[in-house]
Amino acid sequence: MIDSTTIPGEQKAASRAKIIVPAAIFIAIAILPFVLKNRFYLSLINEMMIFGLLAMSLDVLLGYTGLLSFMHNAYLGIGAYIVGLFLIHVSPTSLWLACLVGVIATSLIALPVGWVQVRTGGLAFALLTLAFGMMFFTIVWKWYSLTGGDDGLMGVPSPEVHLFGWHLGNTGDPAVMYLLTLFVVSSCYVLTRRIINSPFGAVLEAIRENEERASFVGINVRKYKLYGWMLACILAGISGALFILYKGYIGPTTMSAFAGAGILMMVLLGGMGTLWGPLVGSAIFIYIQDYISTMTEHWEIYLGVVVIFLVLFMPKGFVGLGNYLKLLRKG
Repeated sequence: MIDSTTIPGEQKAASRAKIIVPAAIFIAIAILPFVLKNRFYLSLINEMMIFGLLAMSLDVLLGYTGLLSFMHNAYLGIGAYIVGLFLIHVSPTSLWLACLVGVIATSLIALPVGWVQVRTGGLAFALLTLAFGMMFFTIVWKWYSLTGGDDGLMGVPSPEVHLFGWHLGNTGDPAVMYLLTLFVVSSCYVLTRRIINSPFGAVLEAIRENEERASFVGINVRKYKLYGWMLACILAGISGALFILYKGYIGPTTMSAFAGAGILMMVLLGGMGTLWGPLVGSAIFIYIQDYISTMTEHWEIYLGVVVIFLVLFMPKGFVGLGNYLKLLRKG
């Protein structure tokens, strides 16, 4: 009889790879500020990580709960504006307090919105996210005295960064901001992965697969949809805090429907229901956008064509491409 605790060699190798590969990627990304001389590329990767976190938060809704949010970027904007206003008007040196206030305020705003939205589903839910998103966009666009209106929120201070007793510098330094972003994004990824792999994550997936059947077996569907919504909005608020610290500025276009479509494209490019897929998708999307925009001012047209072809030929995103290569190898 084979011992049930015995793990075949292939499974052992796969288990080791799940630890070694992410660790190697993290180390490689972490040493970039010390070896990469061009600060532009450092800032570009920083932006990829911030929007990767936002795309990952949307994946919690779309990939795991089956809820489509058209303007999830609105919650990045809310978090960014609140952190920026706190640093300008309350305490320009309190980095972690400002981030905490921003995330809590984003959660408090998202809670009643989610309470309304989870009473619907499917297309109605998606349209409500669009309606609330446009409402938030209009508020920041018109409330000039507070948000700066179409000029945006400018003059955000660059607070000092203290991490585990170490003084890294201030957020105006691209290398310091890069390391701060890497720490926060990787921590959010690990924590979200643990949540998704818990029984809570299994409940979300059950709702995604068949909401009616999930309710029949005793799951409070509305409650868990609200929990999933709140988790996604908290992550979006964190990405907003990083965004305002990285840019030192935010304008209402960051919260527009066009920008929201870009976040959705990132999730589709990387692959839904994976968490790490949207991180890859955001990197691809931002790189393509940056590359094409250097050649033409009409970059949106060409970017759209590229994304259409990628979605048509890789409907499961780059995650699906990896599975396809495995099948080819076995064949």
